[in-house]
Amino acid sequence: MNKIFDHSKARIAAAGVVAAILLILTGLAVKADGLTVWKLALGILISLLLGGSLLIRKEIRFPKWVSALLIPLLPILTLCLTECFTHVPQDLTPAIFFLNYLAYLILCLAGITVFGSTRGGLTFGTLVPMIFGLVNYYVVSFRSSPVVPWDFYSLGTAASVADNYNLDVPFRLLFVIFGFVAVIFLGRRTSLKFQKKQWKIRLVSVVVSIGLVFGYVQAVKTDEVGELAGLDTTLFTPNVLYRNNGLIAAFVSNLKFMDVEKPAGYSVSAAEELAESVETEENTATVTKATKESPNIIVIMNEAFSDLDIYGDFETSEDYMPFIHSLKESKEAEVGKLYVSVKGGNTANTEFEFLTGNSMGFLPAGSVPYQQYIKQEQPSLASHLGALGYVTSALHPYRAAGWCRDKVYPWLGFDNTYFQNDFENATKLRGYVDDESAFAKLKELYQERQGESPLFAFEVTMQNHGGYSKEYTDLFPDIRLTGYSGKETTNTEATEKYLTLVQKTDAAFKELTEYFATQDEPTVILMFGDHQPSDYICNPILRLMGQDSSIRETSVDELRKGYVVPYILWSNYDLEKEEDNAISANYLSGYLLDKIGLPLSGYQTWLLGLREEYPVITANFYADGTADDLTFHKWEELPSDTKVHDYNILQYNNLTDWKHRLTNFFD
Repeated sequence: MNKIFDHSKARIAAAGVVAAILLILTGLAVKADGLTVWKLALGILISLLLGGSLLIRKEIRFPKWVSALLIPLLPILTLCLTECFTHVPQDLTPAIFFLNYLAYLILCLAGITVFGSTRGGLTFGTLVPMIFGLVNYYVVSFRSSPVVPWDFYSLGTAASVADNYNLDVPFRLLFVIFGFVAVIFLGRRTSLKFQKKQWKIRLVSVVVSIGLVFGYVQAVKTDEVGELAGLDTTLFTPNVLYRNNGLIAAFVSNLKFMDVEKPAGYSVSAAEELAESVETEENTATVTKATKESPNIIVIMNEAFSDLDIYGDFETSEDYMPFIHSLKESKEAEVGKLYVSVKGGNTANTEFEFLTGNSMGFLPAGSVPYQQYIKQEQPSLASHLGALGYVTSALHPYRAAGWCRDKVYPWLGFDNTYFQNDFENATKLRGYVDDESAFAKLKELYQERQGESPLFAFEVTMQNHGGYSKEYTDLFPDIRLTGYSGKETTNTEATEKYLTLVQKTDAAFKELTEYFATQDEPTVILMFGDHQPSDYICNPILRLMGQDSSIRETSVDELRKGYVVPYILWSNYDLEKEEDNAISANYLSGYLLDKIGLPLSGYQTWLLGLREEYPVITANFYADGTADDLTFHKWEELPSDTKVHDYNILQYNNLTDWKHRLTNFFD
């Protein structure tokens, strides 16, 4: 035994101190997690074993063959332990498990080449994931979402508020850490190392390792590898994304959203030259202030609200949008087509385009600017109207952290924010606040408003959110699809539920306009959809039209049908109305202000000029011509010397080049 254990006083003292610390931590963890005998016994046992392991002599090493075997095995244990911080490794598919495993293995190999031994390398390859996993655990605890690459933009803010949080050590966390300690112990007992005369081999190995790390990151960032491994791409639910993809693969794949490519020819002077080309004197926000005669502005971005007649005239048991259809026929409101960049999800991207005037067409596919690019004050419709003297409020009857809205809304210039807990006594449909209650909150803000300042309220609804296939006790399809030929076999009930929800939105909107029609203050209401529902809702309509869903792939004109939603511009006073108007979301806020007669920013003025040549710009296509006679094109058909390229330059300055932003032009 003397050959194995070191009985020196210093070593015994160190082992005792470590064991005592572990015992205290175990006791605190067990107490916080709920005291049970087995937890306490297990904690004491592991504490004593880990503390006692320090008595093993330094000279004790595994044979070389065991050390070699541990190089591929320890990364597996490290991977499993890292996932156990917040999830379980069983959630990973074999392909995704292997993709994550490669990262841990490469990290260990890199450590071995840098430190010159398996002892140092395996320790490094275990310690780094442990620290990263621990940080991620507490980030999830604090804000209910995992660490993402763009968090590094806000490290200063995180540090400033860190003392506001309690760093609890629950039972699960403690024993995951104990597991890491055990793995580190095994790594420290390995015996392989580079000899001094092997420095050339070591140097080559270091270069190769660095290349492997770089290659892994670049590969996982690609869509091809993501598709091959089956990585989840649902950015809306980061916790689920990290659970399905694994911590390392999820984090690395998100790196592709970090950088916005600088447009060719970009410079601050180039942006300044474009800004100076706009006559802004009479359009600058500082020239005119809103008065009590200025209209209240209510904007509703309605979740998944669309008119599926874009696919053809299909028959239903009754009109699913009777009020809005009547407005279009009577010309009491402007009902037009709004082209958006997303379908079936990524609501925040339409929100981003509308509020900022920026386009998703210049950003990486799959990105969500609210999460990746907006990390400080950003010029928007809200900040512009705030400068004009409006009281600005953002409303969303759901979780504040969704799409980081609780952080982004103040950065966009909203004075007040209202989320799920602020909708007291609201009625719900399928667990979501229904549109009737959501619109009632708008009336409440109008009634409670004090002073002479007009109101700008921007609301994002939830009633029509996806999940139409489930059985609900409070939703039955009142709208039925008719006109079948008898050949259709696919269940259409989900589509019918969706159309029923749209009808409820239509009724709630009618009630809202009826209320403001009786008010003396001039008020404008703009409602539009954020995107169409998922394809499985639209496909039955295509089949009723005698078409296969693959028709979308035949031409850009068929593709564009999946990215158009209605907008309705209503007012309780005479307002000029356009017929058969079509516009994309990036232009809509400037178009709204121009309609009302409010001053525009230089950026909004420039965009409305661009719209005359390119009425539609989305992430998927663009259109030239006129609003009532559009010709759609794929992005690759766009010449390089167009005004659209100038748009990219201005947007890059606005969104990305913060230090040199032309503030007076954008806001």
